[in-house]
Amino acid sequence: MTTPELDDHRRPTYEDIHVMIGNAAKKIVEEFKPDLMVAIGGGGFFPARVLRTFLKRRDEKTGKQRNLPIQAIGLSLYEQVDGMSEEMIGTQVVRTQWLEFGAPKASGAGDEVAARYGKDSGGLVGNNVLIVDEVDDSRTTLHYAYNELLKDVRATLDSIPADVRADLPPTRFAIFVVQNKLGPKRAELPIYNSPADEKIVDGVADGVYYYAGETTPPVWIDYPWEMQDITEHNRLSALAKARNQQAN
Repeated sequence: MTTPELDDHRRPTYEDIHVMIGNAAKKIVEEFKPDLMVAIGGGGFFPARVLRTFLKRRDEKTGKQRNLPIQAIGLSLYEQVDGMSEEMIGTQVVRTQWLEFGAPKASGAGDEVAARYGKDSGGLVGNNVLIVDEVDDSRTTLHYAYNELLKDVRATLDSIPADVRADLPPTRFAIFVVQNKLGPKRAELPIYNSPADEKIVDGVADGVYYYAGETTPPVWIDYPWEMQDITEHNRLSALAKARNQQAN
């Protein structure tokens, strides 16, 4: 699905994004089967909530389908926050909120063991973790989020005796973004080309699954949750779509 531009802006509607997420969720369920999501605030909050509608997890005790837990982390790349200088904006990621260590926050197989040894990485250990954000532009934020969460998981695993750690399910990561912008990236991710590429090293997958609702040109994207006048946003989106249909 695409939302053509009237100018240098792309204006997907809530409905456009809902459909894109629903379509992407089919492949996520088939390939990755997530146990929980980590939403990058604030752009990842709405996509994560919509994903939760499509992604369910089977409860091993009851056999019922359950909603996935959603964790939240706060990262700032382009917004001015405390501790960020003008030079840092757009180039360095600042952590404003992170997962707490302590009581488990998910119900995966690794939580009880991890908590017993003093750390739980926010409930990530032994789970399939889906990181969610709105857009992959420079890839700087996604690179930071993935690598920092990976460090936390490895720190937790290092605190667990080897014989106990060997019985834990592997920790695996995936990324979902609503839009992936074409163009050069400032950071890289170890993305699998296919599930066959995956290897488990010391209890953690050696790469990341990657999913995008759509791939777009490198234009500015106006997300509906950022708009004060949603009616005007939808009008401009509909106008762009009508012009594109006429042109084709």
